[in-house]
Amino acid sequence: MPIEALQRKIKTTKDLREIVNNMKTLSSVSILQYEQANTVLDKYQRNLRDAFHALALHNGIPSLSVQPSSHPRYLFILVGSDNGMVGRFNRELIDKVRSFMKEQHILLADTMFVTIGKRLSQLAEQAGFKILAGFATSNSVKTVTSLAGQAIVRMEEAVRQKHISDIFACFHQRAKNAAVETQIRRILPVDVAAMQKLRHKKWETNNFPMLSTPPAQMFAALLSEIMMITLSKQINSSLAAEHWTRMTNMQNAEKNIDENLDKMNLEYQQQRQEEITGELIDVISGANAIKKDES
Repeated sequence: MPIEALQRKIKTTKDLREIVNNMKTLSSVSILQYEQANTVLDKYQRNLRDAFHALALHNGIPSLSVQPSSHPRYLFILVGSDNGMVGRFNRELIDKVRSFMKEQHILLADTMFVTIGKRLSQLAEQAGFKILAGFATSNSVKTVTSLAGQAIVRMEEAVRQKHISDIFACFHQRAKNAAVETQIRRILPVDVAAMQKLRHKKWETNNFPMLSTPPAQMFAALLSEIMMITLSKQINSSLAAEHWTRMTNMQNAEKNIDENLDKMNLEYQQQRQEEITGELIDVISGANAIKKDES
């Protein structure tokens, strides 16, 4: 390769490395934001659990004896990515749902899907999934709760209009070993029996809670709020996992770029040395020729 072309390639590669480094830094900052948001939501969720505990002590948790549906219908909320540089991030969600449905003997004909992530929505359609609604992912931690609210509205409509009996959320989250794992969590039906057991749990303070709202109304409000917080946390977890995946890919790309830069710089130095050597030989040859002419 000519030395001028090699110089241009080195410059372009350095520019690319700077872009990769900026993307890596942005992902690192985003991970921190989404994980901090979940820390705050965890605290609020504990307050909601205390509210359910207080409601149970006032016998405000309903006693439900719902018989399993003879023909259950399912809804999956899939939380994926709109953006690239994440490898099989969306594909793994599709594969996980397929495996889960096969294990649970859930028929595709009885299942609908709400997708969060335009690229994920395209993959889901290609897989033959019946899309009830599709949303773009959030680009800001400030809009995650609004996005969760929109998804829950569609979820509640599906329960009323499509007779959905079971709802699951499928999303990615970072594990303790820093790997990204695909999770499936049940959202509905709610485990009311576990809530009723709170009646036997002692209240931890001497200030016994008083209720001014009718128990049934309070239960419905708390249930809606806990679903909102749960889905918001799952979206945050997915977005943090997405940025972690992208940051890891950028680190690998950065390593490859550095290796290529080292090779190109070495080649440039060799060519430059050869060029300098050639110029010196030309100078020396010219000087010798002049001496011969003078003699």
